[in-house]
Amino acid sequence: CISGMMIDTPFVKQQRKIKGSEVVSWSKGVLGVAQKPVVISGPSGVGKGTLIAKLMKEYPSKFGFSVSHTTRSPRVKEIDGVHYHFAGRSKMEQDISEGEFLEFAHVHGNLYGTSIEAVESVTDEGKRCILDIDVQGARSVRASSLEAIFIFVCPPSFEELEKRLRARGTETEEQIQKRLRNARAELDQSNSPGLFDHLLVNDNLEACYENLKKLLSLDDDHKDSDGCFIEDGKATACYSIMSKTESE
Repeated sequence: CISGMMIDTPFVKQQRKIKGSEVVSWSKGVLGVAQKPVVISGPSGVGKGTLIAKLMKEYPSKFGFSVSHTTRSPRVKEIDGVHYHFAGRSKMEQDISEGEFLEFAHVHGNLYGTSIEAVESVTDEGKRCILDIDVQGARSVRASSLEAIFIFVCPPSFEELEKRLRARGTETEEQIQKRLRNARAELDQSNSPGLFDHLLVNDNLEACYENLKKLLSLDDDHKDSDGCFIEDGKATACYSIMSKTESE
């Protein structure tokens, strides 16, 4: 085991009891000078993948994407190892049982998860790690020893979310209805106290992206990495971004 901070997810705690040993530790890169990882969550079709892609394109030397594992089949134009690590269910279940994942969840009948190696490979390069995970995964990371910034991206309305899902044209009606049910549950859970630090409403992609950059202090050297304004060397107030229509 690499010396460092223990990952204390409920699953890892269980594995520690079973194996009677320390299961996994963070590498020194995770504990170094790299800024806090960024957890971005939100329902399917909300546009979080597009926001992350824009961030990676504009700041390739600052951010690294933690490529998640999944047992679902690749969509058109998705590349293994780039968009996801596409894995067989038996292999992924084995790796999960051996404590190799920071978080995992059952979503739409498939397994999704973030391996510890995926996070470490980004932070060991001195980059800020971005994790694109669902609310279940965010809960697991929040319960772990990994200190991160948690952002939830939501649609301006549920009707708009359904419109975006249908516009993708990649799923059957049954799959769409399943995603919509899960989306309602995620939107409800997003208000759980202490889970997400910031709420970002994607009613306009470019405006939403600019607000995301504000949260990550990419447009103002006078704010820290948590989106807090700095005065005289002290954080004065943190904020969450809401759309104008949501705040009125």
